[in-house]
Amino acid sequence: MLINMYDQTEDTQTRFVGFVGDHRWDLAITKTQHFYGKSLVVCLQTNRVGILGNDDLEDDKLYLLGRTFGLEDEDQTIELRNFLYTNL
Repeated sequence: MLINMYDQTEDTQTRFVGFVGDHRWDLAITKTQHFYGKSLVVCLQTNRVGILGNDDLEDDKLYLLGRTFGLEDEDQTIELRNFLYTNL
């Protein structure tokens, strides 16, 4: 038996952005109200996804950001966080 928990359609805005710092990034950032106004961030290189708002980018949450996107070191995590902080 299937139970339908939700089935919604929403107009969203998706931004595809690629940039290079110390690392290369290819991201899709979808703005939606479905996740309480947070953005759906997809790393197009690794297919990893995070539901993020600026509150998720604070220093005490860097570990979670790095783990969500499978980042290898703190420098990578900080680079991604700095970009997202001004672009979410």
